[in-house]
Amino acid sequence: MDWSSVDRQKRVRRLARVLRGLQREEQLTIEDMAVRLGVSSSMLAMVYCGRRSPGHKFLHGVLHAYPALRDEVYHFLLRDFGDWE
Repeated sequence: MDWSSVDRQKRVRRLARVLRGLQREEQLTIEDMAVRLGVSSSMLAMVYCGRRSPGHKFLHGVLHAYPALRDEVYHFLLRDFGDWE
């Protein structure tokens, strides 16, 4: 089993939970949330269900729309660099 892959999947699920929570709080449709993040609604849906991992454009959109999630996004990215070890 590839533990780095499992860890990344957990991080994607955590970020998706946070974003879904914000979407519910703000009463946004998935389309509205996708526009806010600068991604397609299909991309957002795939991240939500774990079929895609967020790329740089997605993460940049999260930072732009929700600056308070900076630590969450940086933690996500830093763990990726840690996977190289």
